[in-house]
Formats: sequence, C-alpha cells, structure tokens
Amino acid sequence: MERRSYPRVEVSHPVIYHLDVYPRPRIAKTVDISMGGTKIESPYNLSQDEGVKVTICTDSEVIKCRGKVVYVTETEDGRVRAGIEFRELSKGDRIYLGQYLSYVMERQEANFVEEGLRKRCVSDD
Repeated sequence: MERRSYPRVEVSHPVIYHLDVYPRPRIAKTVDISMGGTKIESPYNLSQDEGVKVTICTDSEVIKCRGKVVYVTETEDGRVRAGIEFRELSKGDRIYLGQYLSYVMERQEANFVEEGLRKRCVSDD
C-alpha cells in the first residue's frame, strides 16, 4: 500500500507549466493538490522525470514552483494526467498553500456533514 506524506485535496484550478526541455508555456488544470505536489490533467504529453516550472492559479493567489514529473497516465479521452512533485516552493507560497489546503479541507468537511444531515432529515420524513 502506498503511503503519502501529505493529504490530497481534490480541486480544479488553471495551471500554466513549462518543461525544462520545451520552455513554451502549456496549459492544464489541477486534479488534486497537496503540500508535496499536484496531479494535473493536460492535452499535452509529459514524460516521467522531466523538470517542470508550474504556476497554479487558485481563487485568490498564484503559486509558482519548480517540480519533477513523477508519473504519467493517459485518460480514456486521450488526455494526460501527471503527478508533479514540488521541488522548489518559496516560503511564502508554502505558507499560503498550507492555509489554502486547510481552508478547502474544512469547507469540504462542512459540506459533507451538511449533506449527511440533509439526507437524515429527508429520510426521517
């Protein structure tokens, strides 16, 4: 069983990335994100072990970092999903990312509890 150092949070945000071997910007979106990295979905090919510069545009901030592609899979519709490990993340971006992930996890948990209560109320009728 694979163990992760950080919990993942499912979020979808625009991403601009530049591969070390192909510096032209490409666009993608996040599938999930954690303090250690992100999974992105892109129409462009990526290769395992490639170096990459990543810019993630969250709702209120922009996170910039360098990373490494650790795995690549293809979806049924031909898109590519790639796991990117964060290698260089500024102190400010690390602090913001931690606060952002805490906020999103709290909001998702509150929505989960609210949905459970709603289902209980409906089933009690």
